[in-house]
Amino acid sequence: MIVGKGNISSMLTDRDDVTFFASGVSDSLCTDEKEFEREINLLLSMPKEKHIVYFSSLGIFRWDSRYMKHKKTIEKLIKDTFNSYTIVRVEVISWGKNPNTIHNYFRRMLNEGKAICLQDTIRYVVDSVEFKYWMNYIRVGERDEMNITGKPHHVCDIYKMVKEGHL
Repeated sequence: MIVGKGNISSMLTDRDDVTFFASGVSDSLCTDEKEFEREINLLLSMPKEKHIVYFSSLGIFRWDSRYMKHKKTIEKLIKDTFNSYTIVRVEVISWGKNPNTIHNYFRRMLNEGKAICLQDTIRYVVDSVEFKYWMNYIRVGERDEMNITGKPHHVCDIYKMVKEGHL
């Protein structure tokens, strides 16, 4: 079963033995408690006897925002509630139309002719080929955590790739 209809779910292949939970809060700037509560309630309604795959963020290791605290809460909830799970952590995906991804944000700002303040920092970008590769390694019946780092890119290089049409 695939729960969700966003960018992550578009790369998944439905399986009878797994619940892919790809219906969480996807905007890392979100602070809306109702959105966080909605995700928790939906997660708790999932069948506990099936292996659940949850998509979290590598950002939990680097940032302490409300969104990252929520991701940590969900991860703990999964570990305490489900017998069998895989927690998959990614930072930035390179595909899809989600306006909250860094590349789509840059694309929108460029299209609107707005100035962008670039941070001197790195983001880890996962492409769809690498993502699909790792999805084949989900081990049903296990209690796993999978960090899919992708490739590190300076934010200014991501901006340049978007500007040149390479991302």
